[in-house]
Amino acid sequence: MKKITIYHNSRKITLWETTPEFEDMVENLEIDEPFIHKCNDRMSNILNTFFEKESIDEISFEHPDLEKLFKDFKSYFKYIEAAGGLVKNSKNELLIIHRFEKPDLPKGKIEKNETPETAAIREVEEECGISGLKITGKAEPSFHIYDFKNKKALKKTHWFNMQYSGNETPVPQIEEGISKVEWCDNQKLSGYKLRTYTSLKYFFC
Repeated sequence: MKKITIYHNSRKITLWETTPEFEDMVENLEIDEPFIHKCNDRMSNILNTFFEKESIDEISFEHPDLEKLFKDFKSYFKYIEAAGGLVKNSKNELLIIHRFEKPDLPKGKIEKNETPETAAIREVEEECGISGLKITGKAEPSFHIYDFKNKKALKKTHWFNMQYSGNETPVPQIEEGISKVEWCDNQKLSGYKLRTYTSLKYFFC
């Protein structure tokens, strides 16, 4: 089944596109709410319960139309789209930033009339002080929820694979809270993977 995985810190919300077979299976299972349920007008109450009770690690919503489900889901939040880069150099090392002392990937909000591709390159250039980037493909987007001005914001980040063949020394964008930029091999990435955001762990390999 197709799905969208959304993180709130280390906790997870999964949106599933169901099949007729799955619908039949769930009908015959005894599963406690709110962990699995049919998507309906209880979504708001279930989300409120999830955010109020830190002990709930995971919930899910199911619907035959994943696009419609996501549209309904994001209506409960301030929705933000960002873009970033998974940048590799000639040694196949990944470009990592350290923002507020946490291993992270270069990314930022998409500006008005800007495409995700253009935003991704701009953000990498601004945050890491390098240029001459080439997009080689598109990676899976990431989704996470965070507090924003007394509300909850849902951010979708478009990720692009990029190749860098230059020899510039990366320079961190200090005013954005970035203290360090470095190229990392697999051994270093495995250590940072334990410390980065849950929604980004998949990329630290």
